[in-house]
Amino acid sequence: MEREVPDPPSGHLLIRTEACGLCGSDVHAWRGDRGYEWVAPPVTFGHEAVGRVIAVGPGADPAWVGKRVVPIAIDGCGECVTCRRGLRQICPRRTVLGLSFDGAAAESFLISEARVVEVDVDLTSKLLALTEPVSVAYRAVRHLEQSPGGPLDVVVSGPGPIGLAAALLLSQRGHHVVLTGAERDRDLRLATAASLGLKALVATEAEELTPDGWIEASGSAHGLGAALRQTLPGGTVVVPGLFGAPADPDVNLLTRREICLKGSYGSQAEDYRHAMSVLAADPQLWSSLLDVRPLADGVAGLQAAASGETFKVVLVPGAN
Repeated sequence: MEREVPDPPSGHLLIRTEACGLCGSDVHAWRGDRGYEWVAPPVTFGHEAVGRVIAVGPGADPAWVGKRVVPIAIDGCGECVTCRRGLRQICPRRTVLGLSFDGAAAESFLISEARVVEVDVDLTSKLLALTEPVSVAYRAVRHLEQSPGGPLDVVVSGPGPIGLAAALLLSQRGHHVVLTGAERDRDLRLATAASLGLKALVATEAEELTPDGWIEASGSAHGLGAALRQTLPGGTVVVPGLFGAPADPDVNLLTRREICLKGSYGSQAEDYRHAMSVLAADPQLWSSLLDVRPLADGVAGLQAAASGETFKVVLVPGAN
């Protein structure tokens, strides 16, 4: 669909897209899955992006023009109690780029100047499109590391982009990690994780593991149940994965074993900056996860992301 390039409104930036990743949220909204009824079409998808500022609206700082930036995908109103507590991404009035309003899977997009992070690393655009998912994984890892005693042995369930990124981050930070997935993940996602140096198992092969901590990124009731059963008493389970249907965790397990169950939603500007540093530390490793396609191939990219046949689809305007 072609649209005119709008003039940026007050306090906003017009950004020329350099690369935009597709994620599970885009797939859910595209399919009209449960929990995404609030997404009102037509809307341009895309929140995992990087671009260059080409114009500013009234009141915005003109110094932004020419700078490369990464947009913050989920952000709040900035005024409520939750935002003032520093938790803007869980503000009751939060909005999501590419779902609440038009996103970055286009030649250009608009966003508030308060909602961008300047790129301060020398990386390719396609790699910088990983900033948002890595920031989400980084936040989950940070939550886990704040638990008493600091987990050393960790299971990550769900070998999708967030789970794999979390497992890689944990390994790089000195933790012993096992990444688990379903049988259907054995030949691609788990095999790829193993090729990157991670211990990767089908979930049925990991039922005897008793880790100090667990990151549940599969979005499945089975994965959450395994986390509560297998994590050592007094351990921590962090859940960055969104579930396609309500889960009913065994609260008695939670109570009797004193498991700390912690949600982890989205990420903040600080997490984005850390994510860019992570990508810059080993660009070759992270680049190996990318499936780069032209922007015009967006529907096929969504189909690939939905099927699990690739780790991370990244759309590039003007690519052939």
